[in-house]
Formats: sequence, C-alpha cells, structure tokens
Amino acid sequence: MARAKRIDRAEARRRYRAAMLEQGQGDPETREIEENRSAATARSSAVRGAPVQPVQPGQRVGIVSALKLATRPVHYGDDLRFAPTLILRTNAIWPSVLVSLAGLAYGLMQTDYTSSGMQLTTTLLIASPPLVQPMLAGFLAPRATWLAGIISSLISSVCLWILLVWAYSGHVTNLPPGAISYVPVAIELIVTAVTFGALLGAASGWYKRFLSLSSGGGSRNQKRSSSQKPAARRSSGRR
Repeated sequence: MARAKRIDRAEARRRYRAAMLEQGQGDPETREIEENRSAATARSSAVRGAPVQPVQPGQRVGIVSALKLATRPVHYGDDLRFAPTLILRTNAIWPSVLVSLAGLAYGLMQTDYTSSGMQLTTTLLIASPPLVQPMLAGFLAPRATWLAGIISSLISSVCLWILLVWAYSGHVTNLPPGAISYVPVAIELIVTAVTFGALLGAASGWYKRFLSLSSGGGSRNQKRSSSQKPAARRSSGRR
C-alpha cells in the first residue's frame, strides 16, 4: 500500500513537471537539479536511519550520489510531447543547426576532395556519424537530451547528404573512384544519425547533470541572483 502511494505521488509530480514545462513556466534545469539534490539527501538519510534534512542552497552532492542521480529513466511519451518546446522555445537545437549549415556552406566552397577544408568538413562539421551536433544539443537541452541529439544529428546528416550530391555532380575533383547510390547513402546516414545521436545526446545530458549535482552550481547561481536583487533595490532607493 505504501509503495503504491509513493508510485502515485511520483507519477503526479512527473505529470505536473511536464505540464509546467509545456507551458514554459519556471527554469526546468534548475528545478530538476534541486529535486535531484533533495532525492540524494533523502536516500542517504534513509540508509543511515536519520531524519531527512532539507538541502540548503549551494549544498554539494557527493560524487557517488551525483553519479547515480545523473542517471534517470527516460519517459519517451513526455519527451516526444516536449519536442515542439524543445525545438522552438529552448536553445538546444539552433546552435547545432548553425554548425551544420556553416559546415555545409564551407564544404560547398571546396573544389578538391583531398583538400584540408573538405576533410575538415566531412570529419568534424558534418561528419558521419555526427559528433559535435548531438553533444552540443544534449548539453544545452533542459530535458529529452536523447531527442535533441537525434534531431541535431538528422539535420547534420541532411547537410552531409546535400554536400555529397553536390560533390558527385561534377563540382568536386579527386573523388574516390566509383559511383554513389544516393538512396542507400541517405538510409545509412539516417540510421547512423538516430543511433549515435541518441547515445551522444543522452551522454552529454548525463554529464551536464553530473557536473551540476557535484558542484552545486545551479543553487549558487540562484542564490547569487536573489542576493543581488535586494542590493539593486537598496541602491535605487538611495538615489
């Protein structure tokens, strides 16, 4: 009975957080960090048999607890419903899109496949599998980091496919011998982007949560901003 109540409460909290995120209210990253810290304190206190103490702002979480709490279950349905907000109302996707478009523009200016510029483009900016884009999107996404990694990787793969079509249309010299089949290449790029994008995005998001939990940065920033507001009010009052 007690376990069922805990599950119901956890589900209700999860739904409430999802509803608040969809409405764009609050700072989801800071709120998630605070909840993880509270959960870490509750677990450690329960193991020792001591009463649960509230987590103070700026309080650090141990390395072992941070490693555990940085790993969280994936709610695919909620993450997919969060996709419009992730794309349109966060800074998770557009920086990686700019990297992909810059790589495509730089690659279209190259005329030799063996040049250093073309090699830089196809190995770093719009490579297969994508590396920079999913890691950047996963680090910037407030949640659904695996989905952010997939979206950014797909955009990068589309840019790479366009560059390949341009190159094999006679605009680039010293290409590898043999013809290229655009449909199988597109399928391969999509499969690679989905697989590696999800893994790299999730890993980048995990590392971001681990850093926030172990350093206490979110709470210190929040505390600093709240302490600066009264100072600003006092200075304005003196004037």
